[in-house]
Amino acid sequence: MKRFLSLVSLLQSLVALALVAGCLFAAQWQFNRGANQSATNKIIASNLNLPSLSMSDIANLDPVNNQWRKVTLQGSFSQDKQELVRNRYYEGKFGFEVLTLFKANNGENFWVDRGWVAAGPNAATPPVVEPVASGNLEITARIRSENLSRQLQGSFFVTRVSSEKPESIAKLQGVEANAYYLDLLGSPDGKVKPLTEIELPELSNGPHYAYGIQWLAFALLAIIGRFLLFRETKRLSLVKVEI
Repeated sequence: MKRFLSLVSLLQSLVALALVAGCLFAAQWQFNRGANQSATNKIIASNLNLPSLSMSDIANLDPVNNQWRKVTLQGSFSQDKQELVRNRYYEGKFGFEVLTLFKANNGENFWVDRGWVAAGPNAATPPVVEPVASGNLEITARIRSENLSRQLQGSFFVTRVSSEKPESIAKLQGVEANAYYLDLLGSPDGKVKPLTEIELPELSNGPHYAYGIQWLAFALLAIIGRFLLFRETKRLSLVKVEI
């Protein structure tokens, strides 16, 4: 017992407890991430098959519960309100995604992701972006709830140089817009088409549950390791006594 209560033994036990606590925390974190991803996948799978929302349906819209659902809007694109999103890849190629402001006829503003464009030959050459159709249009898009605030505060957009980066896409370029954005699908008359096809998300829970089980196994190993160390210490003390 004295051997077990020695300073070294107590420190070993504290280290083992800290490892177990850390592993349990990491396991719980991974399980929570898996549960959240599973809930999100169920929402997306349901929304992909629902009919398109109209402008009258999107007042006070919850973008998270309606993510990836189709919406049909009438209005016009602002030719002078555009942003290029950095570090986007399409079919393995580096480039940008193009956000253009859409002013709906009901007075609301939406940033619309028109798709991907290839980067220029060098950093000083801007990419070539096909102009969007002008005039009053009807477009169909998908609602995206991805939070871009972190990217907005960092080096997310390439066109802003000296002006302060906004904390939300709703304040981008000083425009009062919705806090979510839209992925362009096209228009019924064919006047508006996305620069590239918008890929649907892969509905997978990812490795979170497997990682959670892995962290639980690490916690068990820490407990077993401490027990074996204690048993070996006790055995050696008995051998010394016999000698």
